[in-house]
Amino acid sequence: MFSLALAIKLSIRKLLIISGPTASGKTALAVKIAKKFNSELISADSRQIYKYLDIGVGKDHPKGFPIHLIDLIEPNQKFSVSQFRKLALEKISEIQAKNKLPILVGGSGFYIDAVINPRYNTFFIKPNFVLRKILFRLPVSLLQLFLKIVDKKTLLKLNNSDFNNPIRLVRKIEIKLSTPQAPLFQGGVSEGRGGFDVLHLSLTAPRQYLYDRIDARVESRLKQGHIKELKSLLKKYKWSDPGLKISAYITLKLYIKHLVETHDRASLQKIKDKCLQKWKYAEHRDARRQLTWFKKYTHGFFIDITNPNYQKEVFKTVNKFLIKNYLRYNQS
Repeated sequence: MFSLALAIKLSIRKLLIISGPTASGKTALAVKIAKKFNSELISADSRQIYKYLDIGVGKDHPKGFPIHLIDLIEPNQKFSVSQFRKLALEKISEIQAKNKLPILVGGSGFYIDAVINPRYNTFFIKPNFVLRKILFRLPVSLLQLFLKIVDKKTLLKLNNSDFNNPIRLVRKIEIKLSTPQAPLFQGGVSEGRGGFDVLHLSLTAPRQYLYDRIDARVESRLKQGHIKELKSLLKKYKWSDPGLKISAYITLKLYIKHLVETHDRASLQKIKDKCLQKWKYAEHRDARRQLTWFKKYTHGFFIDITNPNYQKEVFKTVNKFLIKNYLRYNQS
């Protein structure tokens, strides 16, 4: 008889990714999947890594359901994609070790790409300053020849700009000599660090549909106390800090300034409306970029959230993904 626990155990290296533009309902869907398929969530959101930025970035997650890799740093701290990659891979391994399915969920394509794309293995290769001192003395033609000898495939993939860029050529040579990279993608299944299989479901919808959802969400966050949250943050942090450069906060800078300087309510309301529209437009731009990113850079299944039956289709797809190795095991 089929056992979901056994299927996951036999497929211990599996990774499910739920991506998509802002306001597409990624987290809500991921939570439903997690409850149904014995899973844990890992956030791939470059905004939710900041502590205290709750209302503005939408940390309205279901209570009692933890999501890993949120609230990692202070708003005045920097955080690199390589740091995220390291933490995400560690968390994926921990979840798999508990015989559970890790679900990476978020709209930060760069974060997701860092986990599953082979080129990001190079993040942890430290500079070899002795090698660099020698190589940077060579003309570009010799660097090209050197790279051709040690890694011809990489040389052939370079565009014209990189092919004639000594810095890029030296780094490619340095990477190849430091540690040969094995391919992470084989056949139709993508394999990340540790050899896990990836199912990537990317949510999508017509732009205007997303714009309407974004606008409604901005208004909702305002009612939840977003202005109060921002005022509280400014008592400790500056507008120049990385966390406050997020559109949900920086677009309201003019309004916050005039709250102190302007006593004319009508004038203040106009400034507020203008700032809110600016916030909405910034979110619209983010959604467009995310749609473009995931269409161009993913090999996943695209799920139209305007389809009333899309969640049923998602559950069927995830179930097939999980039982694939189970059926193969029974047939062998």
